[in-house]
Amino acid sequence: MSRLSLIVVMALGVAGLSATTAKAQLVPEIGYVYPVGGRVGTTVDVVLGGYDWTPDMQLFVHDPRIKLEIAGPPSPVLISEPPYWFGYKARGFAWPLAREFKAKLTIPADVPSGLVKWQVANANGASPVGTFHVGGVPEVIEDAKRKTAQPLPALPVTVSGQIRRIEEIDRYQFSVPKAGPVTIELLARPFGSMLHGMLQVRDVNGALLLDVSDSEGRDIVTTFVAQADAKYELSLHDLDFAGDRSYVYRLTLTAGPHVVAAYPAAGKRGETRKVEFVGIGIATGGPQLESVARDVAFPATPGVASFGYSLETPFGNARPHTLLVSDVAEQVEVAGAATSLTAPVAVTGSLETRFGADQFTLDLKKGAKWELNAVARAIGSPLDLELQVLGPDGKQVATNDDEKGTTDASLSLAVAADGVYRVIVSDRSGKSGSRTANYRLSIEPPREEITVSFPTQLPIVVGTAAKLAVKVVRDGGFAGPIPLKLEGLPAGVTAPADLAIPEKINDLAIDLTCAADAAATASLCTITATPTLNGQPSPRLAGRVLLAITMKPRIKLTPEGLDDVSKVHRGSTHLFPFNIERLEGFAGPITLEMTAKQQRHRQGLSSDELVVSAEAKRVEYPIFVPEWMETTKTSRMIVNGAVKVADPKGNVRTLLQKQELRVGILPEGALMKLSHSAGEPTVTLGSEVRIPLALSLATELKDPIKITVMPSDDQSSLLAADPIQLSPGQKETTFVVRIANDAKLVGEQPLVIRAATLRNGYPVISETKVLLTVKAP
Repeated sequence: MSRLSLIVVMALGVAGLSATTAKAQLVPEIGYVYPVGGRVGTTVDVVLGGYDWTPDMQLFVHDPRIKLEIAGPPSPVLISEPPYWFGYKARGFAWPLAREFKAKLTIPADVPSGLVKWQVANANGASPVGTFHVGGVPEVIEDAKRKTAQPLPALPVTVSGQIRRIEEIDRYQFSVPKAGPVTIELLARPFGSMLHGMLQVRDVNGALLLDVSDSEGRDIVTTFVAQADAKYELSLHDLDFAGDRSYVYRLTLTAGPHVVAAYPAAGKRGETRKVEFVGIGIATGGPQLESVARDVAFPATPGVASFGYSLETPFGNARPHTLLVSDVAEQVEVAGAATSLTAPVAVTGSLETRFGADQFTLDLKKGAKWELNAVARAIGSPLDLELQVLGPDGKQVATNDDEKGTTDASLSLAVAADGVYRVIVSDRSGKSGSRTANYRLSIEPPREEITVSFPTQLPIVVGTAAKLAVKVVRDGGFAGPIPLKLEGLPAGVTAPADLAIPEKINDLAIDLTCAADAAATASLCTITATPTLNGQPSPRLAGRVLLAITMKPRIKLTPEGLDDVSKVHRGSTHLFPFNIERLEGFAGPITLEMTAKQQRHRQGLSSDELVVSAEAKRVEYPIFVPEWMETTKTSRMIVNGAVKVADPKGNVRTLLQKQELRVGILPEGALMKLSHSAGEPTVTLGSEVRIPLALSLATELKDPIKITVMPSDDQSSLLAADPIQLSPGQKETTFVVRIANDAKLVGEQPLVIRAATLRNGYPVISETKVLLTVKAP
């Protein structure tokens, strides 16, 4: 839709407005990075998609070696592109509406591969944590304009892509010079992407070789066996064929096998021992599940809990598989045999049947205390574990299914009587019955340990105070004090000098005070805890909190009709009146815009930015209702008001306030309809096509109608037509479109023709689509 001509209706006073304080400003949120990462040692041009961002954003990367810098102004609020859901699906989730910023991501060569956290802040607050990915292999970016499969360079390679629209399918073509396993890894969920990947691989004849779906939101790692120099096509789409700008992904293809399980899954610190690895083709390169054994040296470094081991094979190196590092004896379950354990100990096993269970016996003494942990997800296994302990009399004395935030299980056992106890490990996922699904059971005496948690972001208003809530979980009987150090506070914010969580206490509210003359800025602060655990001082980084100095609201927006629903003609613009309450003496201009998280936002409902003049207290805000919107459903619009205010240091900051309530819209019949009778014509390159058009319109439309062609991005300059202007009484015309002599147009080309007029100074629009088949001469 073209930019709307905007009219502001002003009034110096509006009766009935209250003097109540508005809610706090709208906190920015991270939407996406695209491409969602880069290779070590490179600088990457990226686009940052932000929800309710302002032009004065600050960026913070948790790894200080990496730089992420905004390189351009924000885009307008971006409306989700067609096609749209209709019918039942249209009642579902409305994707947030982003602004996009051009940015540069610089990754030094010494940064390890993996996920990196980042956050943003402005004078309205600080965002939750987002992530992007640092890779170690060559990278390419999806060519979104290609209509055929995109050829990939030699493997290994990482593709950064985006399922931008519903029904979109991304396709890539690849081959390998040597027969053997090819491993494909899809990453989407760590980036906040809602993509549930559906991944398929076909050979040159179209035969389906691989068909994998991510129905659980855990992403995909899979392997198939490729033939030398054969061409393969990989297709990727969402499981429900959904799509949005935020559906970003990283797709890595490697010529090599994939380790799915290891026995044991852990090793004792500093030892070298044999580990059996299980995966597709890791022994012979064939398509079957196989195993090989290797001597693995486990690190001796204190505090190292895991490391990545890359299995070398004649068919390529496997992607690193995570092995745990422990301080107890590690053993492997003997399948089919009752296993007697002597604690402390850890054992790696697999369940031989679906929903199966393994039993272990222990001879325990009264008064002893033990920590039992059964992990699967932590070692890459799909099992959902349950843990039970039966006493010498056969009665259950302890059980646990899921720990918080995981499907792994753990429990604490205080032994009530001497005797032989049975520990039962079982699966609730239904994915047991294969050596690809393993688990590790550890039984150790309690060790003093703590887990410190606090918010990842905190606002503090200029000249006020705030509390940072810190909580601790104490394990292993630890009850001592926990000294804390808070570093990196923004200028003007102070905290008490000596911070500590007292003995036997599990929380602390850190009092923060912000000076009245502080700048509205933000800082990424670190919290370090130094408890004395197991007799030793144990300093550790507890985490980071992004502290943002914010400013008080300056406006309050309220729809004049409160939560009313208005009937609006499809294809037309409707003016919705808003009342504006000005706070803190603010009398400057206000920019109105769509908020990021709408309610019932459907099928391309849109509006442009509207500048409200200084001191205005009432405004009519234009909202465009597309002609294709369904008349059986109401839609909603929520508006932000953005104002520019200087902070106490004179820095001009943008404050963002969301309206109270919502604007309701019920689409009804269109005022104008454009149609054609051309059918589906076939044309040749370098020629022209004549499209018979018919127009019907309401009698209230009195202005001339302009007919134009609306080429897509990849049709720009290749399809052209001279605009036609019709009088309101003219109902038919012929529209001539010129076809460039360019092979890019060969094939089916959807041609969009638009009719546009005005009603009360605002656009009324109708479009018709002609499907052309373009052939070479």
